[in-house]
Amino acid sequence: MDSTKPLKELVINQEKTGYRYSIEPFLLADFMSLLPGQSVLDVGTGCGIIPILLAQREPTLKITAIEIQDTAQAQKNIQQNGMDKQISLIHGDFLEEALKPESFDHIVSNPPYRKIQTGRINPDSGKALARHELSLSMSSLLDKSAPLLKQGGQISLAYPPERMSETLRELECRDLYPRMARFIHGNFQTPAKIFLVSALKGKKSDFTVAPPLAVYNEDGTYSKEMRGVYASFNYTDRPNEFGEK
Repeated sequence: MDSTKPLKELVINQEKTGYRYSIEPFLLADFMSLLPGQSVLDVGTGCGIIPILLAQREPTLKITAIEIQDTAQAQKNIQQNGMDKQISLIHGDFLEEALKPESFDHIVSNPPYRKIQTGRINPDSGKALARHELSLSMSSLLDKSAPLLKQGGQISLAYPPERMSETLRELECRDLYPRMARFIHGNFQTPAKIFLVSALKGKKSDFTVAPPLAVYNEDGTYSKEMRGVYASFNYTDRPNEFGEK
């Protein structure tokens, strides 16, 4: 991206009810390794936030976004940010959608974190689908994603740390080899709440762990690094509190 050209200010609205995005999309979009002109698939796009952040970061990307729930807000957000030509939106079930094999350089998802047997299922159907693996489990996400990636392509995900060993195992058994992870903390006095991980299809590489990131300072203000993440996308609004998903 041309660093001399000022970024336009993003506008990303959300529905007043149902699932509302938190900080994870910003962290994932910042974490991803991308090249100009690559094709990207966002699974479970919600209001379209990850594709919009990625298109802001690299305008030459060709992005497909898919969402099983209502996509009206995502479409509005894509249009009001002038990104219709960069982002294609699909309203449908990712597991049922006919997508061309080996057609994406990068797949990204901020998927449901919780297994069905864990925790209370939210009575709000939108929040329930976003938080629990009611329609998309880790195994079904990876089963569907692996064939869609080009050889050497990447997948980037966010999950809670207690699922890290499961995530690495599930990736590797589909020839998706972890290349990098990063732990995200509320602040450095508390345990990590999520980890980000990227893996390469059919290509083993040295697995590295990036320095951890703290979202907040001890006084509850955003950390310098988190402020830098927001600034890199020229996003002045602030999402829900970290970890509310």
